[in-house]
Amino acid sequence: MNIFTAAALGITGVLLAITLKSIRPELALAVSLATGLIIMLDLCTGIADIFSRLKDIALKNGINGAYLTIAVKACIIAYITQFSAELCKDAGENAVGVKIEFAGKLAIAAMSMPVISGFLEAVSELLGRI
Repeated sequence: MNIFTAAALGITGVLLAITLKSIRPELALAVSLATGLIIMLDLCTGIADIFSRLKDIALKNGINGAYLTIAVKACIIAYITQFSAELCKDAGENAVGVKIEFAGKLAIAAMSMPVISGFLEAVSELLGRI
């Protein structure tokens, strides 16, 4: 899906949700959530292509593939976290949205430990040489 299709689908979903809000508020929320999910699921199909291209670039430039994998996974976690939290907030569940954001931050921090460890080892090695 390109940005124009996503925008058109989003605007259509919002207009339908606004129209339904006065008649059936529970359906308006369902339409809003479904619109967001459809857009996100369709955009996820492009993630594999992006990951493949980044992997090719990393291999050509001698970058460690493990670090690239962690970076891509961190981005995916951030997008999923933000999307999920916003859905909760749109549904009026701000507290749940905030907790999802916190869980996403912890997941990224935990997943990044090999990168942080490698960085600290490199710094320690450089300081040992001085």
